[in-house]
Amino acid sequence: MERPGFIETPGRRVTRSSAVASETNTDDTSDSAVDMVRGSKSVTRRRTSGKTKTEDILEEEAKTVATNGHTISTEKKPRIVDGWEEGKDPKVDYSGHFEFGGSWGVLSMMIGFPMLMYYMWIGAVYYDGKFPRASEGQSTLAFIAHLANLVYVGAFPSIKAWTIYWVFFLFEGACYLLLPGITVMGRPLPHLGGKQLPYYCSAVWSFYTSILLALTLHFTGIFKLYTIIDEFGSLMSVAIISGFLVSFVAYFSALARGAQHRMTGYPIYDFFMGAELNPRMFGILDFKMFFEVRLPWYILLFVTMGAAARQYEVYGYVSGEVGFLLMAHFLYANACSKGEECIVSTWDMYYEKWGFMLIFWNLAGVPLSYCHCTIYLANHDPATYHWNRYFLTFLYIAYLFVYWVWDTTNSQKNRYRQQERGTMVFRNTFPQLPWQTLENPKTITAEDGSKILVDGWYGKARKIHYTCDLFFALNWGLITGFKSPFPWFYPVFFACMISHRALRDIQRCRNKYGEAWLEYERRVPYLFIPVSIYVFHPTIPGYPKARFPGVVVFSEIYQVTGPVSRFARQIAGQGYICAAPSTYHEFTGPEPLEYNAEDTDKGNKWKVSKKLAAYDEDASLCVDYLLSLPTCTGRVGATGMCLGGHLAYRCALDSRVKAAVCYFATDIHSKTLAAGKNDDSLARAEDIKGELIMIFGKNDNHVPPEGRDLIRKTLQDKGVLFSFYEVAWAQHAFIRDELSKGRYDPAITKVCFEMLLELFGRTLKLDLGEHDGRELEIEDVC
Repeated sequence: MERPGFIETPGRRVTRSSAVASETNTDDTSDSAVDMVRGSKSVTRRRTSGKTKTEDILEEEAKTVATNGHTISTEKKPRIVDGWEEGKDPKVDYSGHFEFGGSWGVLSMMIGFPMLMYYMWIGAVYYDGKFPRASEGQSTLAFIAHLANLVYVGAFPSIKAWTIYWVFFLFEGACYLLLPGITVMGRPLPHLGGKQLPYYCSAVWSFYTSILLALTLHFTGIFKLYTIIDEFGSLMSVAIISGFLVSFVAYFSALARGAQHRMTGYPIYDFFMGAELNPRMFGILDFKMFFEVRLPWYILLFVTMGAAARQYEVYGYVSGEVGFLLMAHFLYANACSKGEECIVSTWDMYYEKWGFMLIFWNLAGVPLSYCHCTIYLANHDPATYHWNRYFLTFLYIAYLFVYWVWDTTNSQKNRYRQQERGTMVFRNTFPQLPWQTLENPKTITAEDGSKILVDGWYGKARKIHYTCDLFFALNWGLITGFKSPFPWFYPVFFACMISHRALRDIQRCRNKYGEAWLEYERRVPYLFIPVSIYVFHPTIPGYPKARFPGVVVFSEIYQVTGPVSRFARQIAGQGYICAAPSTYHEFTGPEPLEYNAEDTDKGNKWKVSKKLAAYDEDASLCVDYLLSLPTCTGRVGATGMCLGGHLAYRCALDSRVKAAVCYFATDIHSKTLAAGKNDDSLARAEDIKGELIMIFGKNDNHVPPEGRDLIRKTLQDKGVLFSFYEVAWAQHAFIRDELSKGRYDPAITKVCFEMLLELFGRTLKLDLGEHDGRELEIEDVC
């Protein structure tokens, strides 16, 4: 399973067509679809993930002699995967890559984050949830001394705090070792010749045993749960000190035993990232496994249980807001426990070393900085943060739905990996949810035989689990309102962390899986939120480094119909990566509407129901996607017909779009696109920086002569570089080759397509790169 701050990675049906040969490839996702870590990336917009349908145009690139007769060099270059070069010493990191800004960056984090934790605690406790600031006339030094005194008085690491923290620590260690569980095998470790380590999973029993004991101690008066709230400052100090102490022991112990792995030779950086990959005790207690679930998430839950106990004692009830956090933190800790066997295949277990980053974060960072939503509610009267009951009900329902997506997403990925290795064990733990396991999932196979999952939720968005984690984080802040910044620390911090994580993972997966990962990106173009988009991608045999311009192809009111799909495929066949978004994804699925009266009414209704900003966002996201592809030259154009012609025009308002061809664009002259029927397309004409072609039929009854004249005059007055064509005898939709009611004219269509190719060829340009030197054998295909 995955948790906020501990994240992983990993869609659509693919149809490939080729001028000479084609090969269908269905596969899975990377370790990204396997890993679980912290942090990650996206485009800085509302959506960044998607459901897609892809078509590869031109000839499929040859993979083996058997499939297409290409001769393939057998020379194998050593690969550096996950910092280890095949055949070299696993104790050395050969990647030359440093995370977090290297030694200086990690040093600043090790110093800065504990200070930030104290600063937020002071603000939450002594400044009513506000930022601590120097009082009028107070010098900086005096203010710092004041803060230090507050820490000394309110957060001194007392014997009581040490006892509470380490008794809990040792108790959880005993539960790990002594309570019932199952043993599952981890991922093969390449540097150990594919050896798999056993992992003992007893977190389910540990979790419920811990809760039962905590409630018993509370109700018997031996240890009131709200003591955690009362002693929070002292417990935080103990956790911070413990994080440093355990990190030192882990690092120097590994060096003393010669157990170091992937060391860079920079002591500060290596201390932060860790020295040992798989630290263990008694042959059963895996420290990374132990620290990953039981310490951070159980402590977070107990802090919230303490807040609920305090609120009940003071007010006689538990507010809906505290109840919401209790539900959220219980579900999260429970999910990590019930899915503990899934953690063994994740990035933290497989790749990350046991260093300050993991140790401090699990002992102190996660449980005692992510909990400021709870601390704020515990320190304030429920009347001061009370939400409307209907909105609160909505939050509960929405949270439970997203939890289902999150739980099943992680289950699909990890169970697939277990099925692949024959290590899957079914556990009847709570809750069992539908769609946790995929049957015969689609995958992509890399050259080394590893597979990438492209099915289930990972066929809809590459990091949809990140979306869910971010949703959780935002709700933890939202439930407290907006009077204090500290509950919002975790959502902001997590968004930054998740962005870094995604970048890190994408880079690693592109290096590890090569062309297979690029194919996954083509099939599932977005990162976070599913948006239906069809992608048509060319490949040219002999040119593995070919880079293609991108073209956004906008559809008519019927979405991506057969004519639109064929139009996009035809453009792709000339060496362009085409992305065709499903225009009405807010209202319906990606399937095209029918060319009949009923669906025509639907399309026209949705056309003026969708917001103008949403149209523009779709266009911008398509441009973002094309530019993100390693196979894209970085130059993008746009085209479309009917409604799509107008959308291509609006896409050209984006300065990144170098050229646009608009076929019989509707509603520009009347300003009636989108909700409110008052678009600003003509008013913003001067924003078009690329070259434009406008094509109309003189008999087009959707855009009358005066409308075309207005468009032409406005473009001229605004100084737009454009060509304007009116075909004498053509009607509206004259390039649509299906059910056009006699309006389709193939001869005019061909001429207009040549206009498009001339403009795109001149402004966008293809970059084939070097030929790979392979010779094609002549095959008798008859």
